[in-house]
Amino acid sequence: MKQKYILETYDQILKEIKNPKLVFDNDFVAFLANCSDESFLIYKVDFVKQNGKINYTIKKPIHNLHPKVAEMDCIECEPILEFEEFIPEILNELEINQLDVNIRWRSKNDNNSLYILEEIEISNLSNEHRFFLYCYHSLKSENDKIKKINKETIFNFKSKERVEQYIHKKQYALENLANRLIKDINPVNSSNIYRFSTNYDKIDCLKITYIYLEKLLRFIEKEFKNYLNVNIQIPYRSILVKEFEITDKLKELKSRLLGSNINDQLLKLVYEPLLKIATINIQEKLTYYDFNYCSDFISVLHHQIDFENSTEDAIKECLIELNFNSLQFFKYLTFDILKELETQENNIQKIDVLYRLLKNYNQKQSRSFLKYKANLPPLKEQIISWIEEEIEYLTKKIKLEANQLTNISNNEEKIKFLTGLSVAQLSYFFGLLMEVGIIKHKNQTDVFRFISENFKTNHSEKISVDSIKVKYYNVESNTKSAVRGKILELIELTKF
Repeated sequence: MKQKYILETYDQILKEIKNPKLVFDNDFVAFLANCSDESFLIYKVDFVKQNGKINYTIKKPIHNLHPKVAEMDCIECEPILEFEEFIPEILNELEINQLDVNIRWRSKNDNNSLYILEEIEISNLSNEHRFFLYCYHSLKSENDKIKKINKETIFNFKSKERVEQYIHKKQYALENLANRLIKDINPVNSSNIYRFSTNYDKIDCLKITYIYLEKLLRFIEKEFKNYLNVNIQIPYRSILVKEFEITDKLKELKSRLLGSNINDQLLKLVYEPLLKIATINIQEKLTYYDFNYCSDFISVLHHQIDFENSTEDAIKECLIELNFNSLQFFKYLTFDILKELETQENNIQKIDVLYRLLKNYNQKQSRSFLKYKANLPPLKEQIISWIEEEIEYLTKKIKLEANQLTNISNNEEKIKFLTGLSVAQLSYFFGLLMEVGIIKHKNQTDVFRFISENFKTNHSEKISVDSIKVKYYNVESNTKSAVRGKILELIELTKF
């Protein structure tokens, strides 16, 4: 048997739910009769002892074909003698003949219950009641067929890609219908979708349809978990089951966080994944990916961090290890780095700090390939890219400042001292200063360069080093006479 569309029966039932017939077909009676050899209503009576008195509460009856019957656990046990005297009173209140009922007792953990089973013809049930039971059992049977077909189909696939493609297609179909049903049901809260009224109305039928649709999603999740599209919304029942496994850790972790000494900003960041699970509701879209990350986050944080003794640095390291790549945490880390850079005296020291941090982050290992935000780069990649950009910026800034100093220096070269001496006289005069020890610099080339860069004559704006050098070693007699005259003038000026 090959099914063309996985939800064909679901669509048919939804059409019947939304467009009920004025008179229900007798086929429903025959269908339900084939589901069980018996037909009876079950009344549950709970007994409570209070202040020496015994009180009882009678619950609305449900049919033995009702989906909640399995939860009643009405296994027959020995009669509870102290409550037996109330049976006639209860039957009278229900207007039931004692000869027409079967009595069962249940006692567990101080909870005492009486079950009254009253036979009833299926045809005597209300049309709404019969249709609700029909929806339940037809969907239950349909799910068994769908599971079998899916297993057989997938078994014949030869590649992982074909299996993934098939599973993803089924997930999308189931998720889309589930979301439509939630909008139609519009439950008050998450638990409301799993509770039925005694009216067996349209909403009750939509609820049972959603529940069995969710069972299909959970079947695919359990049987083909390695092929799942993790971006599909996780069934709420799966959340409830898995959340139960981490509930104690979640409560303890929340308590530790609130009693810790870490700053408010970091506390808010750490608390974010916890709230995703703690406040989840039926109409909120939480994917397998998000839920798996948050669950892992809670387990690791609970195992590694002792909030009473841990430093903020230890918590930050744990978040880095968990690849907590939220933009807020990225800003938190970079703000700390910027504060450290402000304490440095210059850009070279800042670059040294950044290179040290770059080395540290390159050596850090993430615990998982999962990221908190699937659409953002991993935290390590974010931080490393940011540090590299800061290093590049500061390096360019240093080069720019150096170029500016060079330009200033070049501008100052144009301002030279105008001397009354010729180039030959100037070179000879500086030679005398070196000989008598007024200038004690040993490297003559440096002195020649100094003259070239800082002096000009009436006939020459630029004096080349080579020209000074030649005239320094080849001094003419008239050059010596001219310089001697200037030196005598200096001597005259020193007389009192």
